[in-house]
Amino acid sequence: MKFYNLIYAFVIVIIAYLLGSCANTTTPPMGGAKDTIPPSLIKVFPDSGSVNYPLKGGQIELRFNEYVVLKEPQKSIFLSPPLNKRVEAKIKGKSILITFPSQLDSGVTYTLNFGKSIVDNNEGNQFSSYVYPFSTGSYLDSMMCSGTIFNAATLLPKEDISVAFYKDISDSVLYNKFPSAFSKSDKFGYFVVRNLEPGPYKVYAFNDINSNNKYDPENEEVAFLDSLFIPGVVLRKNRSELIHVDEKDTLTALGRPSEINLYLFREDPAKQFIKESKRLQAKLIYVKFSAPDADLFSVKLRGVDTTFLLKEFNQRRDSLLIWLMDTTKSYTDSLYLTIGYLKSDSLNNLSPFSEDFRLAAPKPAKVDNSETLERGKPTKERQKRSNLIDFEILAEPALFEQQGFIINFPAPIVKIEKDSIEVKFKTPKGETGNLSYSILKDSLFSRLLKVIPSGRILPGYEYSLKLKDNAFKDIYKFTNDSIVKTISLPSDDKLSKLVLDLSGVDGSYIVELTNITRDKVYRSYKITRDGKLNFPYLQPGKYSVKITQDLNGNGIIDTGSILDKRQPEKVRLFTLSNGSSIITIPESAELNQNINLQTIFN
Repeated sequence: MKFYNLIYAFVIVIIAYLLGSCANTTTPPMGGAKDTIPPSLIKVFPDSGSVNYPLKGGQIELRFNEYVVLKEPQKSIFLSPPLNKRVEAKIKGKSILITFPSQLDSGVTYTLNFGKSIVDNNEGNQFSSYVYPFSTGSYLDSMMCSGTIFNAATLLPKEDISVAFYKDISDSVLYNKFPSAFSKSDKFGYFVVRNLEPGPYKVYAFNDINSNNKYDPENEEVAFLDSLFIPGVVLRKNRSELIHVDEKDTLTALGRPSEINLYLFREDPAKQFIKESKRLQAKLIYVKFSAPDADLFSVKLRGVDTTFLLKEFNQRRDSLLIWLMDTTKSYTDSLYLTIGYLKSDSLNNLSPFSEDFRLAAPKPAKVDNSETLERGKPTKERQKRSNLIDFEILAEPALFEQQGFIINFPAPIVKIEKDSIEVKFKTPKGETGNLSYSILKDSLFSRLLKVIPSGRILPGYEYSLKLKDNAFKDIYKFTNDSIVKTISLPSDDKLSKLVLDLSGVDGSYIVELTNITRDKVYRSYKITRDGKLNFPYLQPGKYSVKITQDLNGNGIIDTGSILDKRQPEKVRLFTLSNGSSIITIPESAELNQNINLQTIFN
């Protein structure tokens, strides 16, 4: 009898457990289908598009069919135009409640943007980007503008950039006033500014890092529209610009209408001063300026003859290297540097100024005395190496025809013995021979030399650079050991070639072959006239051709200026007939493309 009672009790426990599991609706059964359905908005209080909204004490409620949570609300939820204090959002049951700590302005149309902030409580399914318009006046403003934001240098889209419209068209509005209306760009750089007044507007964009709704030039990038913008598109339901697009649907996202394009750039600092000064080595000083194009009128070191100073600016002239060339001194103590230059005064005007710096000696490098041998050489022979130049030789197959062997030295070179330099070739059959060559000195970097073989560079060949002892001597009278650098060019069995036939060249341009994300350059040309450009030894893959309008011919992309109303130098991508900027190159192919620069830049 006890046995049957025990079984009865066990059955009761199992039934109770199963009933409890069925009643538990918060935890899905193991192995069931995952919830992928986003929350649904059931009701909004007051209705979307309400007018005569109270200036104080108002509240907006979004009621959903399930429990939701807010994801990064401080980043994703924003009000246009903004207030002094951010809107406050909190969860109550299945609702989101919005309140306004600051008083609203009268007669203004507002849009409350929720971005990606609303997701369901269980699986994090996102409620599609929701915008709630309302007005403190008797009507809603009904114009709109769509557009796309790009990085000015790469032409890649920029996400989460504030696009600001200002009714005040004074030059200072970007720095000290809130926008009259604004929005933010999505993953594709696309934005829509809704419920605009008729205009006109000044239009800017900036990556609002500190979320203060103002442009901070020291830390943020910026873009601007050259002319005033007058909205011409009426905001209507179901316009293609307003329809929510899944981020995975790239084709639809890129096909949305765009009225304006904005190109984001980083301004050069407005104030010129010396940011940093230090000794990189005992005989090498580094000076960093706050802005480019530093203008110096004197550089002096206490106790050092100026004839022993060698100065080298970088291309932007915002950093300076100073070598101390006196080989009879070690300079182990502090140095006292005086630099005379044009520095920004309190009114931001450049004025002559002399600035003094005490430069402590760098800490000596640690030497491992436990080792007595290096590559079989005794310690005494190792010490002799301190009088030798420690340099590197670079050579890359895709760039070899254009750049040859690139030699980077630690200090400027003052003497080259051409008789101690040899360039040889070796054919696939093993035949060898000597080649003539040219040595190119970089006009900006005295530590960089290029040894470029003459004649045609052939696939499948091996090329070598031999430097004999004492081929180079630097400013410290250091010389080199003998060395051989060899590069083997691949055969063209599977490699491809791209040929660009350029026309309409009316100035200086930079043409670059890059990967599709534009962060790697395979080959670069600076051109000033029509002609053909060759890009050999290409692996099968996807590429882009980027072209920069180098107006001043300095070889770099010059940035823009808000106060000077100057856009950055234009960068454009070559596009195929189908509108794509991606060039797919197959194996063993030679592709030819005609590019008219007038068409691209106009």
